[in-house]
Amino acid sequence: MEDSKQGGDTPFDLTELTGFRFGPAWAKPGADTASTLPTMHTFERGERRSGSKRGAFDREPRFSTPDGAQNAKRPFRKDGGRRPERGNRDARTERPKRELPAPAEGYRVELRPTNGILEIFSKEIQKQKRALSLLDLSRIVMAGKDRYDLVFMKLENGNMLIHSTKEDGACWLTEAEAISYMWNAPWFAELYTEEEVETEAPKGNFTAIAVCQLGGEIVGPVNWHGYQAALMNLYRSKYANMALDAFKNRITLDKTEETIATWLSSAGKKKVWKPTREGAEEILLEDTKAVEADFVANHYNTVYETVDKVFINGATPRKKLSPGIAAHQATLSDRTRRSPQMLIPNLCHGLARHHMPIYKWQGNHYTGPSRVRSIPEDTVLADRMMAIVNWSKENSGKKVEAMFAELSGVPAGTDEESKKAASDAYAPFAADMIWLLEQGFIVVTSDNSIWYPKGEAAPTPAKPEPRKRHNKRKATAKKTQDEAPKPEA
Repeated sequence: MEDSKQGGDTPFDLTELTGFRFGPAWAKPGADTASTLPTMHTFERGERRSGSKRGAFDREPRFSTPDGAQNAKRPFRKDGGRRPERGNRDARTERPKRELPAPAEGYRVELRPTNGILEIFSKEIQKQKRALSLLDLSRIVMAGKDRYDLVFMKLENGNMLIHSTKEDGACWLTEAEAISYMWNAPWFAELYTEEEVETEAPKGNFTAIAVCQLGGEIVGPVNWHGYQAALMNLYRSKYANMALDAFKNRITLDKTEETIATWLSSAGKKKVWKPTREGAEEILLEDTKAVEADFVANHYNTVYETVDKVFINGATPRKKLSPGIAAHQATLSDRTRRSPQMLIPNLCHGLARHHMPIYKWQGNHYTGPSRVRSIPEDTVLADRMMAIVNWSKENSGKKVEAMFAELSGVPAGTDEESKKAASDAYAPFAADMIWLLEQGFIVVTSDNSIWYPKGEAAPTPAKPEPRKRHNKRKATAKKTQDEAPKPEA
């Protein structure tokens, strides 16, 4: 009973998840209930300025001029330039929006909470005996990308999904995408080792070197015979997740002597790859095409599996996903984050698998230690339990601490001696209240409010009257007989 009374050594703290915190401060002896009351997170990024008509966030500090006047915004930027006027939109440098590719067609996609977050909910709700709104739990799930999965299910017009067996979360729609990902995969070093060998430096008059602005890689001079091969090797190995034309637009020419000398030095060396598998130590792969061909022949079927259903975690980076899959991930995650009630049906199914009760109360869906129900008429409660029930019936919505103080006659104090006296007086009421919570006779929500969920005792159901069997054939015959013309006397 001691464990049930205290609810564990420390109250559960959901601040690690979202800042939405709840914990039974009333159930821990010696706790300062005035300072440990749980709070509900408002899910806003900042505090609004008091008195602000526009309701904007106060992101920029005010400053004082030499004459002591206060200005609402700094007129100059940190680099010394003047800020653009508020009404002059042409003077602003707007950041271009990155357009997502079209979501892949032929798939049914659902967003579901992970099994790990469902286990946390089940364990802590049973320990803390709190009733929680499924809408609040949906917000907690959507506050972290690693707390939900996207389930892709192939339809008749969809292609099979190529999923990595290496537990890196990669998923592709085409074999070409899967092979291209090999160069950036964390498991590539397990399959191949990379070496550099000396080779003959290219000859010619090279005055301009192509450089990729995305990562600063040096490609080579455009009049070099190996330029196109080097350009495509860079694209396949690092930037295959973007459009080829967009990649080529980020290639610029550098005519400095330092860049030319750097390229000439690197051009005298060549990368080669050796497979690490047993029996292939003498094989030397001299270009990327040879490596990809070797990978397809020897490792593709062990690294990838072709499936029609796959779970992709919401935290999987886009570079590990096919663009059509990543578009689904971004759009569905954003839509559910803005409308978390979309997650409630799948959250219900997930909690049901963990044997958590789901019920509707006050117009919303809740889960808790038990379904709410009326106290049966033949139930006999102890005096202290009956006092808790009557108090919650008359004061639904008030705090648990107020009930403890009123029923025990000991107010919560501020000094250590008063706190200990209040804790000792509240402990028996907390133990009885926990039993009532487990039966569903009363409810305590995450803000420490106590409620009496059912206004009346459940009436004894009346026995239904036996149903009269209706013989349709006899009724039709009787009707026909009644409607038939009677012979005249």
